[in-house]
Amino acid sequence: MIRGRVNAELQPIVSIDLRRLTGEFGQFEVKFDTGFNGELALPTSILENLKKSLADTKLIRFANGVWETVNVYSIEVLIDGKIREMTALDLGSGSLLLGMKALPMWTGCVEFKVNGDVTIQNPQ
Repeated sequence: MIRGRVNAELQPIVSIDLRRLTGEFGQFEVKFDTGFNGELALPTSILENLKKSLADTKLIRFANGVWETVNVYSIEVLIDGKIREMTALDLGSGSLLLGMKALPMWTGCVEFKVNGDVTIQNPQ
């Protein structure tokens, strides 16, 4: 289970653990973005801090309809006690996003008010 809170901008924010170069996991707050159909999107600065190597490039369509080629990285994430390999899009100076592809078949509930509860759980 992943828990979080709704921030002042009414965005659901949860914490996830990303593997650092040292092998240890560090906690990062990310927006749970139900409109993002990828796994993860991270700013360049965090990817550089994690010392991740470029895995690929990908042509993606942003919410504003613009197509752009972005760098893609392989990231290890600790979620619900399990290590999962996910792909992270480099969003330049953008937000930290956890998308719908990251947690297939999971269910989520968001109480859309400031400090509202966010719960995402594995049905298994």
